[in-house]
Amino acid sequence: MLSVVAIATAVGISNREKKQANAYDAFGVFARVYNIVKARYVEPVDDVRIMEGAYRGAVESVFDQNSYIPADIMAKIQPRLTEKGRIGIRVIKRGGYAQVVHVEPGTEAEKAGIVAGTIIQKINGKYTWDLSLFSIKAMLMGQVGKPVTLTYYSMNKDKDDDHTFQYKELSPAAVSVSPLEKLSAFRVDSFSADIVTPFDEYTTTAKPAILDLRYTQDRNYKEMLTLAAFIIGKKVTATARRKGETNTISARPGENSPKFAHPRLFVLTSGFTMNAGAVLANLLKDQPGITLVGTRTSGKAFDTEVLQLDDGAYVELATVFYSPITKKGLKPNVRSYIDDSEVADKIMNLMKKENPKSNGNKTAA
Repeated sequence: MLSVVAIATAVGISNREKKQANAYDAFGVFARVYNIVKARYVEPVDDVRIMEGAYRGAVESVFDQNSYIPADIMAKIQPRLTEKGRIGIRVIKRGGYAQVVHVEPGTEAEKAGIVAGTIIQKINGKYTWDLSLFSIKAMLMGQVGKPVTLTYYSMNKDKDDDHTFQYKELSPAAVSVSPLEKLSAFRVDSFSADIVTPFDEYTTTAKPAILDLRYTQDRNYKEMLTLAAFIIGKKVTATARRKGETNTISARPGENSPKFAHPRLFVLTSGFTMNAGAVLANLLKDQPGITLVGTRTSGKAFDTEVLQLDDGAYVELATVFYSPITKKGLKPNVRSYIDDSEVADKIMNLMKKENPKSNGNKTAA
C-alpha cells in the first residue's frame, strides 16, 4: 500500500513539474516571439502595446467574454458607465468583433436595420476587433443627446453602412408579449421576482403557449428559478461554481401562487440564449408537454467581476459558472432558424401533427 502511495505521489509531483516546465517553456517562446518582432518588424514597435496585447490574449483565451482594460482606456470610458443614454442594442464578442444579440423594439437601431446577428465593425471609427467587450459596452453608453456613429453591415441595404445615432434614455420592458406571425410569444429580456404573474396571464389565453428565450442573456439566476419552479411545478435547483467552491440555489412554487396548467409549451432558443436563459432551457428540456424549438444555446452561463490591477488596469473576469448547462450548447428538440416566420411554421406544423382535427381536414379522424 505504501509503495502504491509513494508511486502515486511521485507521479503527481512529476506531472506538476511537467506543467511548470511547460509554463516556463511558454514564457520562453513569448520572449523569442517578442525579440523577433522587435528585430524584424518593419515599423517601430510599441513595447507597451505588445504587452497589453499579451495581457488581453491571456484573459480572453480562457473565456471569450472576459476583458482586459488598460488604465488609460478605463480612464476614458469610466465616465460613460454612469450615463443613462443608450442606443438600444446589446452585444457580445464573437469572432473578434462585436455582434448584436438583441435590439430594443421601436428604437432607432431597429429602424436603421440592425438586427440580432449584425456585426458592428466600428464605433466612432474604432474597430471593435481592437476593443475589449467591456470597452465596447461602455461605448454604447453615453450622455443623452450626444451622437455615436456605428459602422456595420446593413442587411436592408446589402452593404456596409455608417449611421450616426443619438444616445437616448430607454426603458426596455423586462418581458413582453410579441407577435410571432399568427401566434404570440412571451419574450423575456430579464427575469424578475414577479415574472410568474405576467407569464401566467399570458398562458391563460395563448394557444399554444410560447416562451421566447432566443435573446435572453439576463444574469438574474434566482429570479429565473422562480419561473422554472412555476412551470415545472416543483423545487428546482441550479449550482454556482466559483474557484474552489460550489453553492446551490433553488426555488419552489409559491404556496399561494397559481398552478401552471397549460398542457403545451414551446420554448424558443438560439445561439444568443445565454446565462440565466441558457440554464432555464436546460431545466425545461425533456419536461412533459415542453418542446424546445430553434438552434443550440450558447452553452454559456456565468457572472463576472471587475478587478483592478496594481498598475491601474482592470480585468472583467468570469468568476462564477452556473449549471445545469450544456457547454457545447443545448440542442433543441426541433431544429429551426432564428427568424420568426421559420419558428412559427415549425410550431404550427407540430400542432397540426398533434391535433389533426384542428387542421381543417374533416376526414382526419
